[in-house]
Amino acid sequence: MGATLNARKAGPEIAAPDEIPVRPFDLTPSRDMALAEGRTEPGARYRVHAHRTIEQITYVVSGAVGVLSFDAETGAIGSAQLAAGEAVVTLPGESLEFRCAGDAAARVLFITAPPY
Repeated sequence: MGATLNARKAGPEIAAPDEIPVRPFDLTPSRDMALAEGRTEPGARYRVHAHRTIEQITYVVSGAVGVLSFDAETGAIGSAQLAAGEAVVTLPGESLEFRCAGDAAARVLFITAPPY
């Protein structure tokens, strides 16, 4: 089996289901993960969205992001203020809402399994 060490660049910008602008990476031949770089703008609040079947890591590369989560199964509500270098994990059945928590745009990596 040959090595799959190929440099990957983010693709063209698209709007995620919650309207955050993201640039997905082509991770072929991986079938079990996805990676996208996102950007949250100052003052912006993005729509609540639910994760029914995926786990997601949200990692802040730069800036600050506010995260609100709701677990439909337990009724638990969680919130976090993330700075650069911090991450949160979202499990299936949880919803998310993001907002830019600073005066500058935030850059965020979204890692999901399976792919979103």
